[in-house]
Amino acid sequence: MIRPTIVDVARAAGVSRATAARVLAGATNVDPAMTAAVEREAERLGYETNFAARVLRGGRAGAIGLVIAFNELDSLRGTFFTSVLKGAAKGLSVGEVQPVLLPADHEDRERIPRFLRTGAVDGAIVILQHEITHMVEALANSPVPVAWVGRPRGDLGSDAIVVDSDNYGGGVLAARALVEAGRRRLGIIAGPADMEPAIDRTRGWQDELARHDIPTTAMVHGDFTMESGAGAMARLIHRAPALDGVFASSDLMASGAIRVLQAAGRQVPGDVSVVGFDDVLIAQTSDPPITTIRQPLEDMGRVAAETLLAVINGHPTERNRVLPTALIRRESL
Repeated sequence: MIRPTIVDVARAAGVSRATAARVLAGATNVDPAMTAAVEREAERLGYETNFAARVLRGGRAGAIGLVIAFNELDSLRGTFFTSVLKGAAKGLSVGEVQPVLLPADHEDRERIPRFLRTGAVDGAIVILQHEITHMVEALANSPVPVAWVGRPRGDLGSDAIVVDSDNYGGGVLAARALVEAGRRRLGIIAGPADMEPAIDRTRGWQDELARHDIPTTAMVHGDFTMESGAGAMARLIHRAPALDGVFASSDLMASGAIRVLQAAGRQVPGDVSVVGFDDVLIAQTSDPPITTIRQPLEDMGRVAAETLLAVINGHPTERNRVLPTALIRRESL
């Protein structure tokens, strides 16, 4: 079967080859009737634009890069990025755009920015993780628009696309839940001190406890992993052995913390209540299941994709979005 060419599309639509090429390259200054005819005949004939030729003409690549931390690729625990990635892929599929996975690590400062300059993608979505916070600087002068899922630190400029959850409000909810459960000797396993979402969760936690005149000094840091949560919990018990409530700033850290508490002979929630953050799979499968602050992770990925496509297509859109968080009660409270 002979593959249809742009000449075939132009002839069927009754326009010149140049007009057909402009329409298929995404030009918006072509007569609407001609545009409709070209698009109709291209679909009827099954015409597919040649990717290399389209890029050389300065047209759209029809692809979006999804930048994730390299170490997430071997994660089977339903972490933060999994749901965000799913939502982003769904959002891109609605726009008939192909996702391209771009794994990065802490040493990766040139490869991805260099790839974005090739024209192989029309934009990128960065699922922000502690391991790739350096990508903020690396992508500062990106030639294509970048959408961030999770607010990076620093000034991104007025044109930046940022989709985040209400991390401050989530910290407030976590503190309030523990206080309402009758807990007063409270500690927090905070996230990395160089990540804005982690800082906001801690601020919300501290401000709510201050309203109840409860000290906020029992604080240690982890890096959002289960292992760091376990190590942080061990330090927290040593520092505040009488604590009866813990807010861990991610579900993975909460799961690690519960294991250490149980190994130390503390019953959860009998002796110590634990609240996590994210509402990923491990919160449901932990023993006991973890009360947590739900981020709308899939929605965050979808909104990032939709916003990025709107920007690429020149449509007016809100570039900064903050989605609500919610308390999900389970047995660890």
